[in-house]
Amino acid sequence: MKRGIKITGETFDVIAQKLQEELADIIKTNKEVNDYELIVYKYIFISELKIPLLEDLGVEITEDAFILYVIPDDLKFSCLRQLDDVFDKFEMSFMANDYNILKIKFLLEDD
Repeated sequence: MKRGIKITGETFDVIAQKLQEELADIIKTNKEVNDYELIVYKYIFISELKIPLLEDLGVEITEDAFILYVIPDDLKFSCLRQLDDVFDKFEMSFMANDYNILKIKFLLEDD
């Protein structure tokens, strides 16, 4: 039996859209992000958007993208598809790795 609150599509879209704006702004302005801010973003992905991120890594922000480290066993791919639909400023791609994790890169597209 699964616990937690079921997130509706509309709520997911609103939260994801706000998160997209913040992440795009960080990348565009090359803003330094501290550890606390990364924890907050990881919390939003895990708790609000139901994307199961790896506890140690979770979210990484680079100069032109952000990367999610996802636990594939707990992932509902419908959440990932919905995230890709909402994050229209980013191009999503899967990155190779030697671990049992799903490494997903969201590259900020040029306007």
